[in-house]
Amino acid sequence: MFGRSELSPQKSLELAKAYLGNAHKTEDPELVLMFCDDAEGALSRMKRSARKTLLHSLRDEDRSFREEIGTAYFDHSQLLDKYGRKDKVDTSLEKAKKWSKQVSDPTKSASVSNEGAPMPSPSLDQDTRNCDTATIPPHIFAENKQPPTMAFKMPEPDERLNDTPQLAYCIGMLKAWHSSPGNITEPVIRDWLRAVENDEEEKDRLRKLVTDLIRAFANDELKDAKAVAEVVCLAPILEKDSFRDLLRQLFSGVEHSSLLDFYQLEGLAQVIQNAAPDYLEPADLVKILEHLSDRLRHTNMQSMRQIYQLTLAVSNVLDAMADAGVKGLDLYQAAYAYQALQCIPDDETLWQGTLRRTGKVIQGVAGIASAVKALDLNGFIKGLGDIQQGLTGVPKVFHLAVTAYKDVTSLSQSGQSLLKSLKEGFSFERKQAWYPALRGADALLRDGRFADFKKLVCEAPCRRDPAFQWGVCQRLGALAANSVWDSETRQDAVAFLGELYRNDAVWGQQVNVKQWIVDILMQLATLPGSVKQSAEAMLQQLESDGDVTKQALYQACRGVGPGSYPLKIVLPSMAIKSLLDQVQNAPDVEVGLRQLRKQRLRDQGNAVYIEPQAKASFQASDDSRFHLMDKVKEFLDSDLKVFLLLGDSGAGKSTFNRVLEHNLWYDYKKKDGYIPLYINLPAIHKPEHDLLAKQLRRTEFTEFQIRELKFHRKFILICDGYDESQQTHNLYTSNRLNQAGEWIAKMIISCRSEYIGLDYRDRFQPADYNHQSQSGLFQQAVIAPFSEGQVNDYINRYVSEHRPTCPAKHYLQALEQIPSLKDLVKNPFLLSLSLE
Repeated sequence: MFGRSELSPQKSLELAKAYLGNAHKTEDPELVLMFCDDAEGALSRMKRSARKTLLHSLRDEDRSFREEIGTAYFDHSQLLDKYGRKDKVDTSLEKAKKWSKQVSDPTKSASVSNEGAPMPSPSLDQDTRNCDTATIPPHIFAENKQPPTMAFKMPEPDERLNDTPQLAYCIGMLKAWHSSPGNITEPVIRDWLRAVENDEEEKDRLRKLVTDLIRAFANDELKDAKAVAEVVCLAPILEKDSFRDLLRQLFSGVEHSSLLDFYQLEGLAQVIQNAAPDYLEPADLVKILEHLSDRLRHTNMQSMRQIYQLTLAVSNVLDAMADAGVKGLDLYQAAYAYQALQCIPDDETLWQGTLRRTGKVIQGVAGIASAVKALDLNGFIKGLGDIQQGLTGVPKVFHLAVTAYKDVTSLSQSGQSLLKSLKEGFSFERKQAWYPALRGADALLRDGRFADFKKLVCEAPCRRDPAFQWGVCQRLGALAANSVWDSETRQDAVAFLGELYRNDAVWGQQVNVKQWIVDILMQLATLPGSVKQSAEAMLQQLESDGDVTKQALYQACRGVGPGSYPLKIVLPSMAIKSLLDQVQNAPDVEVGLRQLRKQRLRDQGNAVYIEPQAKASFQASDDSRFHLMDKVKEFLDSDLKVFLLLGDSGAGKSTFNRVLEHNLWYDYKKKDGYIPLYINLPAIHKPEHDLLAKQLRRTEFTEFQIRELKFHRKFILICDGYDESQQTHNLYTSNRLNQAGEWIAKMIISCRSEYIGLDYRDRFQPADYNHQSQSGLFQQAVIAPFSEGQVNDYINRYVSEHRPTCPAKHYLQALEQIPSLKDLVKNPFLLSLSLE
């Protein structure tokens, strides 16, 4: 019995003939060259001692056997020559001459090669090779979806902008209005565009903000990650001069940094992705690529993360070069890939280390496809088929990489075989079908065409190519990790990865692809939210998938741990003190607000809270009760301005106000949300004037910050204790809330019922600048006494939180025995006193 490394001469020749016979029968050039490589491999595995004996033997049967081996090598050389691998023809002919000096008739080789039944390649399963399409369960990516969008408020003339994305959106709308106004259908945006179109000063102001922001980035000595994220979002809307200035700034930051600046590198890549067709010069791209390739070649002192991000950046540059039709691209791509591969140490023990410097080669194209509008999916797939069928003259790129997990004994072995195949067999001589396939996949995913993406993956002629599968997995992982998409889409991406791992009959048994899937799932399992649960559940399912060999592979992958490559290099959100704030001379208020938020959340305390019920007026029946918190939330979502909360002393008004403030702070979104501000009215001197500023000074905001908050932020005022402050003024009107140049705010104000008297509405209803009452902007609610069920809930929670000596049932029994007490404890304050 002979192993793969040693074969008898008879077995070696028999296997080589079978492979060559298959090569003659197929019309697929890629398969032909793969079978040729397999034939050469079979002949090279002949036992060394037997080979030596055969070469020196004078026996007729050995001489005849040598001629058969020579004929096989000659047949091999003819196939190589026919399909363009002239670099290997001479070597094969030399071996043919070595084995037999009588080989001269090409027809003889054909007759010998066709002997015997065809033997399937060990790298490809015969059934799946003939299958036209693959399948993914219909519930996964069942339909196309609209991509998530961000809504921006269109600014008034001279109004300060909230953030840089809003500025980019406004400029983008103006450019779209000039080129294709019919595509803009939103009435509010069309009205804004018409107004700005006739306002040259406003257009100049917006454009100047863009150029000032780029200059601010140039003058920023740190250029931290958030600053990079801010300028990158402007790239798609920049004019050519500003774009090229930004490109120079980012490249200079990468070129002159002794330590690799990850975020400037990613920013450079994203700016290149978003370039208009004529914004990039071939010389720009060549220079950038030269520097990145040079940096990549010096890998000894660099971390895995550095090398991974360098390869992703190079991928984006190469994509841009391909889109721009830069001459000499193939040469650069080849040189880059070759140099990167030569830098990989041969003694790496895990295949993940092997792949760390081959981002362009294996991962496919990490960059987003250039603008591909309304991709014709069926025509696109047909075009991929044309590429696949037109491949001639070069060997299969991933010949040894297509290694079934049943043919390897360890993860280390799979990695080393892949390394060897990449170093020795990588080809630069033809286009790869998986490259345009992945570019098309990017366009589909970007536009939310998930059902079409599934169709492309299943029907692409290159679907079994490890390079294509790698790229698909990477994209699915990035989609699952992207919190912008809905949870169903992200979970479908996880399920898709599971199908690629499980279904060997359709997708093959490539070790490198299987490990990449496990690696991605382990990374997803570290993220927060539902995707974490989906990834963990999928990993548990895959643990028991397949036979003992596949399960051992899974355990080996898990033992390695998640990889050092992020699924996607995500630039962080905008800075607290942004570049746009600088150019608009805005003081930093976010730090103060963040500190106030932490303090108020921390000061909430642990008082027992039962959500109160209320009714619309004193006269309303108890049957009309509603949940007070729900009613207040409706108020906050409406156009109403004042909500009056009435109730008896001890009814729970202050407790409710503090809980409301806590909830609002918990949900607060900086810059674009209402700021909750709890105000204890008795603590404010003369709250009828300058109420907000007085409260903010108490929380140590500066006058400059207060002015910033007044003119550029919105508030929810929770005014507690109107009665305790002995007020008679209408605080909404006296503080001129929501009038021109004044504070923008909604007001929730609480007061004891017995304090207000009969004609109380004028103290609370909003009024316009002419002091005309606006009753339509006013709402009120009266807190109702606790129901029996609320009393029981309060007692149970009190016992649970305070753990007194008596159980809850003893308190309930005591209330039953004292009927007069039952009515009193419907007041929350009195109930708490009775329990203490």
